[in-house]
Amino acid sequence: MSGIPSYPPALEGEGLVLRPWDEELVAQMARWGERGFPYHAFDLGHLRDPEAARAALERARAPRPHRHFVACEGGVAVGRVSVNFEDPAGLYLWSVHVPPEHEGRGVCRRMLAVLLRWLEAEVPGRSFVLTTNSFAERAHRAYQALGFTVEGERWQYDPDLAAGLWRATPEQREALRGHLRFENGRWEVRVFVMRRLPGAPMALGPRLGAAAP
Repeated sequence: MSGIPSYPPALEGEGLVLRPWDEELVAQMARWGERGFPYHAFDLGHLRDPEAARAALERARAPRPHRHFVACEGGVAVGRVSVNFEDPAGLYLWSVHVPPEHEGRGVCRRMLAVLLRWLEAEVPGRSFVLTTNSFAERAHRAYQALGFTVEGERWQYDPDLAAGLWRATPEQREALRGHLRFENGRWEVRVFVMRRLPGAPMALGPRLGAAAP
């Protein structure tokens, strides 16, 4: 597709290697820990089913305007991220996911830093956009450290979150007070739209590449 870079063999930096999806990486992601509600849309336990894993890999490698990467550290899959090259708002980052067992070591920031540098070299001059649920405070800190700022906010229907809400306990719903509303017969979540201008400085922090305790 014109203007959309091909997959590189790998993207290296910050103690990580970002690789396109393959069968071995899908098998590793299927074994990741899960965070559950309200982050359950990112959980990948369904990949334990061979048919689901095959279909997911086919979608990830299909000739579409998206590129899907898995971040590896010492050969171990520790995060994932995707980018849409044809979103009218800019280079749209989505499915940014670090499983719970790999949190706390700057994986999200390091992974995105490597990807952002590659994107700036391949498609210079374009800004970066992502959306994030307003309750995802840890993610906000990572994005802000990479130069993203909040451009606006909106209420959005999220079918996965809505399905989980019908099963959620009162305590789980209470923890999301201010981030959810029931409007026109359905649950909506408050979402921040964040943008990063090309070349914005990135603060990766002193724990860059540190080994797990």
